[in-house]
Amino acid sequence: MFFSTRSYYGTRAMLELARLGSDGPVHLETLAKNQKIPERYLAKIVQDLRRGGLIRSTRGAHGGYMLARQPSAVAVLDIVACLEGSLAPVDCVEFPETCENADRCVTREVWQEMHNAVVKVLKSTTLQDLLDRLHRAEPEHGKARKARRHA
Repeated sequence: MFFSTRSYYGTRAMLELARLGSDGPVHLETLAKNQKIPERYLAKIVQDLRRGGLIRSTRGAHGGYMLARQPSAVAVLDIVACLEGSLAPVDCVEFPETCENADRCVTREVWQEMHNAVVKVLKSTTLQDLLDRLHRAEPEHGKARKARRHA
């Protein structure tokens, strides 16, 4: 199973919005720069996230993007499903009627188990969980930066 860069970038952008959320709307340029994502590509991703109800936008000089819900209410599954669509590794997992062998196919069971495991992980991980991980990791990153500056 392979997720596109849309999911990777979209999750990073959502995490950045969660990180900067208390500061008000975040400009697309800031999101792109902070996360090192091409701005034109991110603009398309952000529009899909907005259409999916995960973020909202405001216009004007002080406009930008912000989360539509609290970080604890946004699962990574919400982001990935919004940007990827179905997470089923094969069609018959989501649409058993597409395969005449679906009711007796043992390989379908494996694909279903894999799908369930991926969904479980993505559903149980929220933006708040990622923010907490980021805050725990930040002191380590700060030390690494200081060490590189002094080297």
